[in-house]
Amino acid sequence: MRNTLLALLAVVVIMAAHGVAKLVLLPFRLLRSLFRHSAKPAQITVR
Repeated sequence: MRNTLLALLAVVVIMAAHGVAKLVLLPFRLLRSLFRHSAKPAQITVR
């Protein structure tokens, strides 16, 4: 019984950590995509 509860707790903790990590990384991913898109025309004009 205890092992089952521990396994469920581990799954919940992993899912929560994954969700927190996605929320924390989301702004950085948005910033990176913004810079990547804005840098493309600059690279084209250099060529």
